[in-house]
Amino acid sequence: MCLIEIVIRFLTTGAGGKQLDIEDASTILTNQNIKSPDDVQQVVDFKEKCRKNVGEDAVKAIEKSQQDLFPCFSSIIKMDKLRHEINRSIPRGELDLVFKKYCGRRESLMACVEDMFTSLEKCMNDQERKDLQIVREAIDAGIDFVCHKDGDRIALFMAEEGEECLVSQKDNIRECVEEKVPEIKDAEEDMSLLSPQTFTINEANCKKLNAMHHCVVKHTEKCEDPTPANILDSLIIQVLKVTPCWQTSGAETVASQSQYLLSDTLTLMAAALTAANILL
Repeated sequence: MCLIEIVIRFLTTGAGGKQLDIEDASTILTNQNIKSPDDVQQVVDFKEKCRKNVGEDAVKAIEKSQQDLFPCFSSIIKMDKLRHEINRSIPRGELDLVFKKYCGRRESLMACVEDMFTSLEKCMNDQERKDLQIVREAIDAGIDFVCHKDGDRIALFMAEEGEECLVSQKDNIRECVEEKVPEIKDAEEDMSLLSPQTFTINEANCKKLNAMHHCVVKHTEKCEDPTPANILDSLIIQVLKVTPCWQTSGAETVASQSQYLLSDTLTLMAAALTAANILL
């Protein structure tokens, strides 16, 4: 899975923690015999670099923080309970109360992520730490959008059947993305094809990310109500604004003059965006 797919999958995750393509993702991992992070070569390489430069204790700290991440989340939010509350609140018109409640737990949830980031930073150089800061800012931007006015936007998204809209268009979005960015399908079939260049934010990858953004908006606009597409579009734009892919001229313009390159630290964005997924 490449960086740009991770970003779009994060941004098109259904509210309440129901990831639209969780079964597809599980199939991909099974087909590639990936049962743990250590089955991914890029993870092994990062740990080996950390072990060599910092020491075994730093590697163990990273492994522990990864193991603790989702138990930390589940101690704060029970996903089955959240789903039940969402379903119960929709006919009552009380979605805003549900998201107000869970957005109030934002700091506790982000503390779970920060524990992992802190352990990772010990094995990073100065540039990699700067790169990770962009990941932090992207997560914050997404959650700021979702929790604006105690979650009124995500409540509106749900009330206007935004999740159903995404589910109905999932296959169309996937086909559009694979057409625009064919290497995504290649990586799903063989993760060894991933390289540091996959996780580099440069002109070419910004264009791919922009194309994926277009796929999401184009197909969700086919739903009966335009509200979900408008909200998703605004969410993606807000997250892009904190990345080097953004120019002041607008979300549809790729940073063609940008020479800013993020190192392979962005392999860590998968974990970071999964963490932010808890509020979407």
